[in-house]
Amino acid sequence: MNHPYLYYAIPTFFILIFLEAIYSHIKGLKLYNLRNSLSALGCGMFAAGLEVFLKAALLSAYVWVYDNFAWTELPDDSWLTWIAALLVFDFIWYWAHRISHEVNVIWGGHVPHHQSEEFNLSTGLRQGALQDTMYWPLYILMAPLGFSAEMFIAHVLINKFYGFWLHTQAIEKIPFIEGILSTPSAHRVHHGMNSQYINKNYGGIFIVFDRLFGTYQEENEKVIYGVRKRYASYNPVWAHFDWLYGIWKDAKLANNTWDKIRIWFMPTGWRPQGFEEQYPRDRVSMESYSKFDALPRHYTSYWLLLVFAVLAAGSQVLIVQSEALSWSGKLLLFGAITAGLYALGRLLNSSMQESNLPS
Repeated sequence: MNHPYLYYAIPTFFILIFLEAIYSHIKGLKLYNLRNSLSALGCGMFAAGLEVFLKAALLSAYVWVYDNFAWTELPDDSWLTWIAALLVFDFIWYWAHRISHEVNVIWGGHVPHHQSEEFNLSTGLRQGALQDTMYWPLYILMAPLGFSAEMFIAHVLINKFYGFWLHTQAIEKIPFIEGILSTPSAHRVHHGMNSQYINKNYGGIFIVFDRLFGTYQEENEKVIYGVRKRYASYNPVWAHFDWLYGIWKDAKLANNTWDKIRIWFMPTGWRPQGFEEQYPRDRVSMESYSKFDALPRHYTSYWLLLVFAVLAAGSQVLIVQSEALSWSGKLLLFGAITAGLYALGRLLNSSMQESNLPS
């Protein structure tokens, strides 16, 4: 996964985020919140750093399945193979993405991407660190079909690059392709917690699978972004474990072994009988909704940006130089970045007014 394109993709993403922020400021759209964006980008840094260690093992598993169980070997230099891989990967992505919204433990790997109550290009980089690992049992189905590891990697990257631009409010509905391809309008619906928008529009590049399987929803009312069990923090490290920790606490409190086991695999949000009354969770009220936001203390913004810049530089070194670094060097650098991101999260939270600071 350490592809040369990634060396240029990350700086390009940052430039596009900067340009969208300028556009938002000029147009008075107020699409950006400094703390939210730094938290989102921090989530992406943590996910990218963890993937340096996980993807080698996962790709090795893919290659092993391909070498031992591929029914055929499709040529990488054929345009038919590329089109077939695009369709097959997008179909697999649809189901992996859908399942991640419907199964408690897998939602834990994907939920960081949905925690933001802002929606802009920085949200596109707010990825769950455990998401691709949880999707891998479905991803690996491409191997017996005869798609090489190189072809598979190419389409993972295509999916991620295409998905980035979908996270914007600056682009309205696009004539002719709405309902066929994923668009910013369709993806805004996917990130909404409005009742009619929940669990809709899972498509990666194509939206036709949503139409085929009954999960398509057109954007027809103002979208309220986020998740109803609010992640009331800007900490980009704990974001990846908050939901899983909640499941673990419920499993620990459950009175019978069956509930302790099945809670992980039940529909998202399922809890043992009576838990909502005994151990209520704070949930966003759609009737009295107000965005998770607060004015920063003026003196902290510069420190936030400085700390973030140092961490971003370290993250880029880890990704670009991962093959050159020793395992101990990578572990030390990732550990330092993780500690720095956790500290950044503390700074982001302390920059809020005390009335909005979660306990």
